[in-house]
Amino acid sequence: MNSTSTESAIAEWTTILGESGVVSARAADFGASTIGTKRYIPAVLRPESQEQISAVLQVAQRWGVAVYPVSTGNNWGYGSANPVEDGSVILDLSRLDKISGFDPEMGVITVQPGVTQGALREFLDQNEGNYLVPVTGAGPTCSILGNALERGYGITPITDHFAAVTKIEAILPDGTLYRTPLSELGGAEVDGLFKWGLGPYLDGLFSQGNFGVVVNITIALAPAPDTVTAFFFSIKDDAKLEALVPTVRAVLRTLGGSVVAINLLNSQRMLSMMTPFPEDKAVDGVLPAHEVESLANSHGVPAWSGIGAIYASKEVAQAARRTLRRLLGPATDRLIFINRRKVDVARKFARVLPGKLATRVKGMADTLAGALEIMHGTPNDVALALAYWRSGALPAPGQPKNPARDGCGLIWFAPLVPIRGKDARRYINMIENICPQYGINPLITLTTVNDRCFDSTVPLLFNRSDADATARANACYRALFKAGQKEGFLPYRLNIDAMDILNPEGSAFSTLARKLKAAVDPNSILAPGRYVPRLKRSEVR
Repeated sequence: MNSTSTESAIAEWTTILGESGVVSARAADFGASTIGTKRYIPAVLRPESQEQISAVLQVAQRWGVAVYPVSTGNNWGYGSANPVEDGSVILDLSRLDKISGFDPEMGVITVQPGVTQGALREFLDQNEGNYLVPVTGAGPTCSILGNALERGYGITPITDHFAAVTKIEAILPDGTLYRTPLSELGGAEVDGLFKWGLGPYLDGLFSQGNFGVVVNITIALAPAPDTVTAFFFSIKDDAKLEALVPTVRAVLRTLGGSVVAINLLNSQRMLSMMTPFPEDKAVDGVLPAHEVESLANSHGVPAWSGIGAIYASKEVAQAARRTLRRLLGPATDRLIFINRRKVDVARKFARVLPGKLATRVKGMADTLAGALEIMHGTPNDVALALAYWRSGALPAPGQPKNPARDGCGLIWFAPLVPIRGKDARRYINMIENICPQYGINPLITLTTVNDRCFDSTVPLLFNRSDADATARANACYRALFKAGQKEGFLPYRLNIDAMDILNPEGSAFSTLARKLKAAVDPNSILAPGRYVPRLKRSEVR
């Protein structure tokens, strides 16, 4: 690609999209990223229809200019709106924000890339949709489609968001429309009710791939249950974790219909939600063990905290609480159940308490309220405050949080860990050993993605305005990956600077992926480098 080709392509794109649909003078502003990456972005294209996307891709093919699609660009901790490779033009799909095909009886709905968690919640509320939004901690401004294609997950049913996707429509790199066989044969309705369709399952190519621009997904929504009851548990002694982990697995296997996911958080992760980072107590950016212990004691934070929710009728919920007491009781030091009514009582109680105690109780109640809203399928940005713990400026009250815009330094390391006590301990030891070497505090969450496997999210928080701190954080990611590869703890998704680790030379996976890419996109104009490495000349026929 050269500058003349890019300029020619931009001129044609301006004719297709209009002046307002092409941003070139300030395209670099679109590339703000929490991971500290800075890409050269020649332009940002903002189509409003599938037809425009098709035309954009045809222009890209003629001029050999790479385009990189993003839904809303809020992929915080993984690269935000940046492309994998320098010089790629951003295809911003946020203007495609239509919601259609809602079937309140069957619980399926079709959304475009620009439909956010908040927008879907508003739509369901206005249309008597008694269903849960597949929320994440990333907040109301993040794309439903983008998260599902990246195989994101949450703690509400259905936890695996790509598993909820029943149908995909995409524009292929040559500008043609991809539809699944059942839809092409006239069965569009039943296609949206059955994930696997007919014949080879090609929809999977569009998840964590670069084979097309997905313009519509149909997703199955989890119905809102009669009751949602949160449960919190904790252990004071870190040594009890090995016994707690298999108990968590037993809970999911026993109560799989009503308890769908459980989070385990270490003390530092909990403290990050409760108190500002004590910079004056850190040594080379890291809190010493005795300072962590002191802070934990002062805030009543145990070694490990757990959280989950019961989604069930009143009768089933009562039985589930008894089962949780039977299973978790012997393995924990504390187990409590919380619902909206109890949080409201705590808020009222805080009003009559003195000074600092009132502030502490109100803060706890507000945090619990935010967590409960997420469990009820209502997105909020309570969990997003984590990104600001080490750097960044919080926006004014009432304004949405945007960690990339606000200067936060955050890289997610998100490996998969078997739900075994000994494996959890090996993994935690690895994180606690490596992170401090790079000036990173080991904040650890273990979230069940099924009854066999945790996904652990470790936020590598750093001062993004400090080039050395940024370099250390990225080096920490690489060190964690290398150690995790040796120990068997590998990530379920990658950031834009880590795509190379997926494709070692000689890998059968890489070879097949490149052959498929060569067939679909021989000029490598669509999201080059994203999960599938660039084609070799010998692979293009």
